[in-house]
Amino acid sequence: MKLKFFSITLPIILLAACSNTNPEVSGGFELKGKLSNTNKDMLLLEHMAPDGLKVIDTVVVDEKGEFIANPQIKEIGFYRLKISDKNFATFIFDTDQKVTVGGDVNDLANTYTVEGSPDSKLFLELNKASMKNYRKRDSLQKTFQAFVNMMKMDSLRIDSMSKALEKPYMVLVDEHNRYLQNFVETHTTSLASLAAIQQLPAEQFGQTYKKLDKGLNSKYPNSMYVKGFHEGVISQQKLAIGTPAPEITMNTPDETPLSLSSLQGKVVLVDFWASWCGPCRAENPNVVKAYNKYKSKGFDIFSVSLDKDMDKWKMAIQKDNLSWKNHVCDFKYWQSPVVGLYNFQGIPYNVLLDKKGNIIAKNLRGDELEKKLDEVLK
Repeated sequence: MKLKFFSITLPIILLAACSNTNPEVSGGFELKGKLSNTNKDMLLLEHMAPDGLKVIDTVVVDEKGEFIANPQIKEIGFYRLKISDKNFATFIFDTDQKVTVGGDVNDLANTYTVEGSPDSKLFLELNKASMKNYRKRDSLQKTFQAFVNMMKMDSLRIDSMSKALEKPYMVLVDEHNRYLQNFVETHTTSLASLAAIQQLPAEQFGQTYKKLDKGLNSKYPNSMYVKGFHEGVISQQKLAIGTPAPEITMNTPDETPLSLSSLQGKVVLVDFWASWCGPCRAENPNVVKAYNKYKSKGFDIFSVSLDKDMDKWKMAIQKDNLSWKNHVCDFKYWQSPVVGLYNFQGIPYNVLLDKKGNIIAKNLRGDELEKKLDEVLK
């Protein structure tokens, strides 16, 4: 799953020089803290703006691990205090706040604390809960992948293991979705909920999306974050059940262009996946089973990969027995236009189309796909 605010990777634009570290400076936003295991480190304070990371200040830590700075925070938004690209703490700062942070420089992301910023505390709470759940899911994914590597081409045993792990995996998914829904609906005017809502599938939690959209617009109508989220909600409505699926044209493994519309006349599953995606690989046996069961009844699959490497993509197609012919990829990873076109934040993700190319279901997993196909292909 791609979590934009947990592991954001955007272009860095340098905008500012060193901060004033004089404790006598007053007024406006103030950031101070005490960090352990420091060696007069210099940290970057970056604005995680919708259009990219922007360095707004540098923070100099003294020999005691203490610092104080007065960066210009012009609007509420996401900011991060960075030691390196892999070691940083994320906050939601507002103008005129007096914020105090702490933590261990060697592992700031997992040890930081914050006071004086209510939204930052909410974000920290959300981050801890999410990472706890994802670690459990990751453990199941690694177990399955190790089994796949060991069994190699034994599809029956792989399918059996997939089913055995699917239930505990989905229990974790449902458990976290309930937590996220409650978090968002309890904090509809907090930007922290933007990080939570991105983890919820819009087709299942449409009302929660609308509640957050309304709440944030009532409090921050001019925020670029809120405007961007609102546009996403509107875009999702364009992908509602019954609407035509947007066209996709990409190259196949033999570098021949293939369009989704060429499959009209069949019931089609548009399946978004990637060779590097553990949950996708775990779900593939279910997709293969559905294809083999219903292909003679007018069912087909249009697989869209977010891969970056052609060889790994081709190898995964072969290894997972994805025997249908409609495989496409543009090798742009999460920068692929299809991500915005179909408005999804994580994979595996799929959309089921009727014979006219209209959307009739979304994100069908496991037995849900077969149940829907039984209904459609009577």
